[in-house]
Amino acid sequence: MKVDYHMHLEMGSLTLDYLEQFWRQAQALELDEIGISEHGHNFYQYEKIMGHVRTGADAYPEIVEWLDEKFSLDLDNYVALIQAGRDRGWALKLGLEMDYIPGKEAEIERIIQGYPWDYVLGSVHFLGKWGFDFSSEVGWPDRDVNRAYDAYFTALLEATSSGLFDSITHPDLIKIFGHQATIPLDSYYDAMAAALARTHTCVEINAAGLRKPVGSIYPDPSFLRKCHQAGVSITLACDAHYPHDVGNGLSEAIELARSVGYTHVATFTKRRRILQPLD
Repeated sequence: MKVDYHMHLEMGSLTLDYLEQFWRQAQALELDEIGISEHGHNFYQYEKIMGHVRTGADAYPEIVEWLDEKFSLDLDNYVALIQAGRDRGWALKLGLEMDYIPGKEAEIERIIQGYPWDYVLGSVHFLGKWGFDFSSEVGWPDRDVNRAYDAYFTALLEATSSGLFDSITHPDLIKIFGHQATIPLDSYYDAMAAALARTHTCVEINAAGLRKPVGSIYPDPSFLRKCHQAGVSITLACDAHYPHDVGNGLSEAIELARSVGYTHVATFTKRRRILQPLD
């Protein structure tokens, strides 16, 4: 089965016309189904979870300016839009990408329980108030790379151990701008693989890294190999923010999956996992 379970409408609009562009691109690539997984921070319901990132003297001005334009849409309208697309016969899954914020687990769970998601992606984009993937010029120049990696994988392990999510997305996103740790990462990979297996959470193979400065898929092959050895299932994604990026890099993601031993991909319906043969 050929699927892409991670894409965003935020660069356009929550309209059927814009959603149709994603579906038509999926059809052109002969994808069996796609999952829309809008970022939580685009919706006003998420402000109580992430709003603190743009407050206080320790906030980053560039990130404050960016977030000031967020938290404006309504999850109810988003859910209704995906259903309207399904009513037209489009093979769509309803997903959401939720930033894991320590201490906000109860609020995150309320949103998860409040809507009929097919799946929920868990991600880490913020370490404290630092959005480490926002720009290579924001935060990175004065950061110790090894400490940044440690903080990232600590947060990712917490997100996984929460058991809130169906799949952990772009699971070594910290490498996005090409910063490489000089400390061994095997212990982090081992801990993540064990936590994913323990909580029955999938790991996402995300091709977007091919379009980023790092120039490689998330996660690192050695990380993914440990996940396979631990019995962790995968989801597949290209992380499209524009219609033309639907399926972009999917073949490479599937090739990586096969190279470490995967033969099936996880699909979801109403948060029930179904393993399908890799196409």
